[in-house]
Amino acid sequence: MNYQTSALWFYQPVALLAVVLAGLLAFFGFSAAFGYLLLAGLVWPVAISMYLHTQKEGEKVWSPHENSEWVVYVNGIPVREDRAVLTNPGFASEEKTHRFFLISFLIKLALQVGCLYLLGVQFLASPMDPVSAIAGMVCLIPLLIVATNTIKHLRQLNQLHFTMIQLTTGQTWYQAGFEHDGKTIPALQSLLSLK
Repeated sequence: MNYQTSALWFYQPVALLAVVLAGLLAFFGFSAAFGYLLLAGLVWPVAISMYLHTQKEGEKVWSPHENSEWVVYVNGIPVREDRAVLTNPGFASEEKTHRFFLISFLIKLALQVGCLYLLGVQFLASPMDPVSAIAGMVCLIPLLIVATNTIKHLRQLNQLHFTMIQLTTGQTWYQAGFEHDGKTIPALQSLLSLK
């Protein structure tokens, strides 16, 4: 049973710190980091989950049905709630799985490059003083790190680890994961990560 007594941002101090830092950078005229957090943390996961849901409805994608039970406190009153959990999807073939993650990681990289471009435009428009230079570097370094991680995932797509799922109906689905330190990390988790 999971308990929610406050907003989800407060459960992850690193994410909260990133949002506060991005807000401070936006105060200095560098909103690229805040834009990235908004796009990669909110818009991108919703777009992916909507796409996977429509594909699942058309029976082109399989996803195990998992629910998570939560107790949410509304005005101090505990309310029991079930939430559907988005899990690593299964595709009809290894090629379709590979193609989905290739296109998705390329779109994610395009979002990151767009945010880096926005940062460059904002840096050129800012006054050339030490505070702007430091704020620009503080914004640039995390954006470069996440873009580098996406490029690493794109390079590792040829070594995806596939898990074959055989359903009782006779259908076969393929799930993808990345091998990291002897563990398999679901490819969807890497795709939706802010890192």
